[in-house]
Order: sequence, then C-alpha cells, then structure tokens
Amino acid sequence: MKKIVVVLMAIVMALAACTSMQEGKELFEKKCVKCHALEKSLSATKDLAGWEKTTKAMIRYSDGRITEKDAKKIAKYLAGRK
Repeated sequence: MKKIVVVLMAIVMALAACTSMQEGKELFEKKCVKCHALEKSLSATKDLAGWEKTTKAMIRYSDGRITEKDAKKIAKYLAGRK
C-alpha cells in the first residue's frame, strides 16, 4: 500500500512540474516576445538565480505586463530547459 501511495505522489508531482513548465513557457512566449526575439533569449544559458535576476529586471521595463509571479514562472521555465 505504501508503494502505491509513493508512486501516486511521484506521478502527481511530475504532472505539477510539467504543468508549471508549460505555464512558464506560455508566459515566456506571450510576454517576452514583445521585446525580444525568442531564439536569442532561448540561446542564453543561466541558472535559476541568473534568470530570476534577469526577469526581475524585465519587470521594470514591461510597464506592468510582467508581474512578479509571472517573472518567477518564466525564470523557472528558462532555467529548467535542457
């Protein structure tokens, strides 16, 4: 019984991670393309801290189009790509 619970929890966590990555990708494609070519942004390689710093800076330039919550999701997406 414990094994089933552990497996189900792992599945739920994997689905949540996939949903989060998809949401981050959609936000990136919707909000960042207004100012940046997607190819250029996707060619940059940074860790999560680096992308968080970058997306926080972009909040200031976005005139309210990017929220703090959006920036965190976008940073997670960009850092999680491999």
